[in-house]
Amino acid sequence: MTSEISESPILKINLEGNDVLRHSLAETDLTQDFEWDKIAGLMDWTMQKANGIGLAANQVNVDIRMFVMYGKKTFINPRITAFSEETQLLEEGCLSFPNLFFKLKRPKIIDVEWYDEKLEKRVDRFENMWAQCIQHEIDHLDGKLFIDYASKLKLDMARKRQHKTNMEIMKKHDTSRR
Repeated sequence: MTSEISESPILKINLEGNDVLRHSLAETDLTQDFEWDKIAGLMDWTMQKANGIGLAANQVNVDIRMFVMYGKKTFINPRITAFSEETQLLEEGCLSFPNLFFKLKRPKIIDVEWYDEKLEKRVDRFENMWAQCIQHEIDHLDGKLFIDYASKLKLDMARKRQHKTNMEIMKKHDTSRR
């Protein structure tokens, strides 16, 4: 008998409409005996297989205030300590909202304090796409979603593009089954 690594995400990603996405996660007690590196590894694997660059714990039913980010970075109890006044307008998407993308304005530079999977305290500055990603994931931990920041018009237009993309994917999937 052989052992194989699953090619699909290991953890189930909660999709739009799931109440857990609106759940705010309290600061996690770091004295709890969790296998932080294994939890982070499962979340990172799931994020990679879903083609994401960030994944918050409540997106996968993990009740820990943490997220993972591309590059095998783990953020436990993250806190933004400073925002730049300069903003940027970048396209965002979310693994919990497949094929929904639109541009959001957020601070371009942020300073963040957090603990990594070894429970070592970290402090660093992030810019551009990584600052945008971290803000998005911390919003998840606070029960906020990126759609909360979009105007009705912007969201309606993005939903139309999302619907069109989903229909094209379904058609492609149906023809490949024949």
